[in-house]
Amino acid sequence: MSTKTIRVQGRGAVAQTPDKISLLLSIEEKHKDFSSAIDGANLRIETCRLVAEEVGISPDQIKTSDFGVADDEEYEHGRRNHIGYLAKHTLRILLPIDKTLVGKFLSSLARSKAKPEITLAFIVSDTEAVRKKLLADAVVNAKSHAQTIVETAGVSLGSIVNIEHGYSEIRVSSAENNLLFSEAATSDIDFDPEDISAEDSVTITWEIGG
Repeated sequence: MSTKTIRVQGRGAVAQTPDKISLLLSIEEKHKDFSSAIDGANLRIETCRLVAEEVGISPDQIKTSDFGVADDEEYEHGRRNHIGYLAKHTLRILLPIDKTLVGKFLSSLARSKAKPEITLAFIVSDTEAVRKKLLADAVVNAKSHAQTIVETAGVSLGSIVNIEHGYSEIRVSSAENNLLFSEAATSDIDFDPEDISAEDSVTITWEIGG
């Protein structure tokens, strides 16, 4: 005799207040000469590092997230012509949500000769805590739905037969925002990041009794 079962999906949802700001500083330097492209990018990136340290940002908060050199090309009359080299260098700076520090840094950076492209995002640093809460909420949600179904059907909920959870990347950051230097020209920068929402799900199978 086959065992009767019920299979229910539960969803967990979390709204978490971000605790960090991620700043991406991206430099692109074009030159006909390979070494000049690299040297130009390195000089501007080093300026970014110095500005950061001058306002009190620790070197261990500054990491290179991308670096590379590619051919710089242009299309003319259907042909691809090599005109030089494009060096790219990106720094990622992770900071606490400190309006004064962020404002001072962006203001100083705007006055420097580095002129990077700036991308800002708010993040939740403890992703594992968020994942655990999501899974716990999803299990509670699945059990609540299953209990409602069996009670309405006049049967009872038995032992768990199976739990399914496919790995999914939990996004715990806000959308990235590009900043213009005109926006960073003053230290009077104000922001109040909204909570970041995340979701996950599990599917649980229970035995049911009559």
